[in-house]
Amino acid sequence: MDPMMVDWFNLIRKKQSYIQKESELMYIARTQDLEEQQPSVEGELRRLINKPEHRMSLSEKKGETELLNRLMDIVNDRNAIVEGLEEDRIREEEDDQQLNEMMQRLGEHLEKIHLELTAEENDK
Repeated sequence: MDPMMVDWFNLIRKKQSYIQKESELMYIARTQDLEEQQPSVEGELRRLINKPEHRMSLSEKKGETELLNRLMDIVNDRNAIVEGLEEDRIREEEDDQQLNEMMQRLGEHLEKIHLELTAEENDK
């Protein structure tokens, strides 16, 4: 295969690798943000849950519901990140496979052209 084509495919592979790494870092940053939020939400929710019902104000009851919803959002967001990472991993494998197949087809095509040119030169 032509060395320039090999370099081109290697550049494509590097680019894909950098994009994948950037995506992973974004997931990690978002996960860390959620992990930092979760303990404070859980602590505040625990404080309200431990308070006797008859001593809770209307705003505290509303706050308890909001905190519970926020906690559910955090858990759902963390699950979505895990699912997103898995989807990205599968897509990356598919992209790598497609690139490998493309390189193989190009190599076969160039080899065929090379053989045809060699045969033509030998016929002369």
